[in-house]
Amino acid sequence: MPESLRDFREDTTMDKFEEIGRRLDEELTRLFQYIEHDVAPETERRTASFLRSVSAKLTEAAAKLEARRK
Repeated sequence: MPESLRDFREDTTMDKFEEIGRRLDEELTRLFQYIEHDVAPETERRTASFLRSVSAKLTEAAAKLEARRK
């Protein structure tokens, strides 16, 4: 194979890998933004609600334990 053709193929392959790398970087950036702006706030709201519910149940359980000692 002529040297120039080999160089051309290697350059073309590297260009493709670089393009794939750029596209992956762009998509990962979009994914992280989506998670940060759309998923995380909803997850935080649901977690806060869950913790409030658990807190109320623990308060009730503590009151029952204290009532038994009196």
